[in-house]
Amino acid sequence: MIAAALCLIAAAVAPQDTGMLDVPVYRDEAFGVAIPRPFPDWVFSPGGTRGTSTVLFHPRDASLREQLWGALVLISFDRPVPLGEIADQRVRTTWQPALGRTFDVLTRDSITVAGLPAIHVVMGGAVNHLALDVEEYFIARGHDLVILQFRYPRGLPRDSIAAGYQRVFDGLEIRASSDGTRPRPVPAPPPPAEAARLAAAANRALAGSPWRPRAYEALVRFDPTVPRVEFAVRIEVVNDDVRPRDSLAMALGWPFDLDGVRTATGQPLATHSADAVTTVRLPQPVDPQGASAVTIAYHVAALEGVAGGIAVSGERVRGVADWFPRVAPWADSLDRPVDAPRPRYTLRFDLPEGFAAVAAGRLAADFASSGRRRVTWIGPGEPSPQPAFVVGRLRRVAIRSGSLLTLRVWSATSDSELPPARAAAIADVVSDAWTFFSTSFGRLADEEADLVLADVRHPGAAGSFLFADPAAPDDSLRLAVARAWWGSAVRFAGPGADWLAEALPTWSVVLLHAALEGDSTRQRLVREAETARLPLASVEAARRAVGDAAFRVALRGYFLEHRRVAGTLADLQALLGPAATAALQPH
Repeated sequence: MIAAALCLIAAAVAPQDTGMLDVPVYRDEAFGVAIPRPFPDWVFSPGGTRGTSTVLFHPRDASLREQLWGALVLISFDRPVPLGEIADQRVRTTWQPALGRTFDVLTRDSITVAGLPAIHVVMGGAVNHLALDVEEYFIARGHDLVILQFRYPRGLPRDSIAAGYQRVFDGLEIRASSDGTRPRPVPAPPPPAEAARLAAAANRALAGSPWRPRAYEALVRFDPTVPRVEFAVRIEVVNDDVRPRDSLAMALGWPFDLDGVRTATGQPLATHSADAVTTVRLPQPVDPQGASAVTIAYHVAALEGVAGGIAVSGERVRGVADWFPRVAPWADSLDRPVDAPRPRYTLRFDLPEGFAAVAAGRLAADFASSGRRRVTWIGPGEPSPQPAFVVGRLRRVAIRSGSLLTLRVWSATSDSELPPARAAAIADVVSDAWTFFSTSFGRLADEEADLVLADVRHPGAAGSFLFADPAAPDDSLRLAVARAWWGSAVRFAGPGADWLAEALPTWSVVLLHAALEGDSTRQRLVREAETARLPLASVEAARRAVGDAAFRVALRGYFLEHRRVAGTLADLQALLGPAATAALQPH
């Protein structure tokens, strides 16, 4: 179907001998699309082929062979438009042959046009020895595709032509599709068993991957009116194999839709997808220890709740898990964790004015231009395995500076919902907890942290990025801080990982209560945990088995040994010894 559609599109934008319409605006009522003409002396020449509607706009008395013209192409599919696939195939199969050896991709961006997802491509080259640039917009509206094309012969003044084309672009009208989809909803998530199968298949497909990710640079663009989030992630990878490699496998699962992959210079790359794995053919082999970079474009529309670490609404976006494409396996054939160096990362955000972005690391840039806000966060010195972020109408409500930490507290609520006194109290609770855990377990590399108060079900951390519900009690805030040590700095993996992720942060908060309020409070909390059979009870059993001092020394050693590599339950048991292991066995 894609190949056939591309043939129709190619035919539709070829010069045609059709009747001309001398009207200020061309309307296609069937598709619900309209455009104005760029200049008063230009006319429309409607035409098309089977399955398409097309119109050329050009000077009344000029020959189309002079390449001074534009085109609007409309086509319907029997399924949602695969926007990235169509744009990449059209560039590769239509424009590259037409422009021949002079072909060059100057720009390729994922944008939003009339509230709809779009891809913008600019190419340069020559047709019949006439040098020109071609600009195309691919716009998806459910099952409908809209292509808007502008041609710039290089022998004519570009500024005057561009002014007319800008009038066409600004006056473009695209009505919602007949079935009201704008855009179509995200497909339902796979059942848990199918999701597990896809994850296992992706991990197996990446087994033996020679590629080591060295750096990520992500551009996140948010359109609240759809709502929709577009990602363009540039991955720099190193070939750790002993021979050259010319293909790269990556895993990108639900709920993300792949829009395309291109080189650092913008050249579209061929891809093949199976299950949750996409294989990318590189333009040339990469030598051993050589590096290459590709940019992966994908998107996700509105999601209720959190799925795949991403939640999207018209007011905010949350990315609180590892939403980067994977290029290496995360477990071996025995389901044991695979340790890999944590790459550097940079997060750039392109947002509407009035919105802000907060992420782990250091705020490097924040400025407004042309009605958009651009924000850049540089990953911390000790990168988090989860480059989390929150986008919304955020404002800083409190700040605390101390010898160990500078803490910034952000919120999307108003002063009436979150009074300044409560914001200050939250900052004090989090700062005190950070100081206590630094003394108890060891210092983190981060000297700055950001707490975002958002509507999250569970408090958490990704490096120096903390998130919690503003209405949650103080212990929820302390739990978010504890997870900066247990689950973020020390990544849990293997059998018992879920138990560790629940037990150690909870026990750390109880330890803080004992320091603040005395041992009687600790004993009361432990009795409640034993009655409810919570993981905290088993941690306390292990502590009693080896003694308080030995247990704290073992826990501190566990943090210091595993803050850059995955930690398992077996690793902790080895530090605690057989008595504590026996105490943990019933739990």
